[in-house]
Amino acid sequence: MIDTHCHIVYGVDDGSDCAEESLEMARIAVDSGITDIIATPHCIRGMFENFVGRGYEESFERLEELLSENGFVNKLKIHRGMEAFADENTLKDFDRGMLARMAGSDYLLIECDFGEDPWVLRSVLKGLLERSVIPIVAHPERYYFAHDSLRYLFDYVDMGCVLQLDTESITGAFGRECRSAAFSLLESGAAQLAGSDAHDSLERRPDMRRAADLVADTVSNRYAELLFDINPARLLENKRLLFRQSRSSEPEGRKPRMNRRNEGFMSDEEYWGI
Repeated sequence: MIDTHCHIVYGVDDGSDCAEESLEMARIAVDSGITDIIATPHCIRGMFENFVGRGYEESFERLEELLSENGFVNKLKIHRGMEAFADENTLKDFDRGMLARMAGSDYLLIECDFGEDPWVLRSVLKGLLERSVIPIVAHPERYYFAHDSLRYLFDYVDMGCVLQLDTESITGAFGRECRSAAFSLLESGAAQLAGSDAHDSLERRPDMRRAADLVADTVSNRYAELLFDINPARLLENKRLLFRQSRSSEPEGRKPRMNRRNEGFMSDEEYWGI
């Protein structure tokens, strides 16, 4: 498995707070079958300013050196990334080269405040897409607007964004509403990735086995493989991610919305009521 969302870099955000904690997280990840982690420290202006620069590089270098010294060289590979925060500064920060894409790919992991207006997030996603970036919306099932209606998330997918579920939403650790939204997205086939969003070694651990088993048992083995293995590997290779219900005529993923009508996704006419 490949974890595409993990706060294993220590001392930079509300994730791992020390080298020992990161080592324990690495051990848990390896023991659970994870071979690669895209480390995604929060990047929030005024709170966790992990913008691309010397400090950002040094934090990753410290982690890589720590793992190398403790025997993880051939067991776990760390890739650079971040969890960028969507606000009025996001597009400006991107244009200044301050935001790190996922493992040097065309993908950027992005989150917003859980109570954010879905249209505010949409405007940032649209701006990133216009810059030839593919936004990965972190834990979409946890946003309050998603608990009211999934239509906003389906709209993001129709725009060309990727939805990445938190594994703890799948297992129910974040409550009934998050779990319900997560499984609705799984049933619709809208989700393309799942990440641990691990912050420590005790409560929010980098162990995705239970979530993967739940997806396999409740949806299909193929979908579990797609979320936890196939699509993460494609992300590292900077390839287009696949959907569960991709047709044979669409081997590289979904077509632009004007060329497709798939169950679970609204057309422009349906969405806008025209």
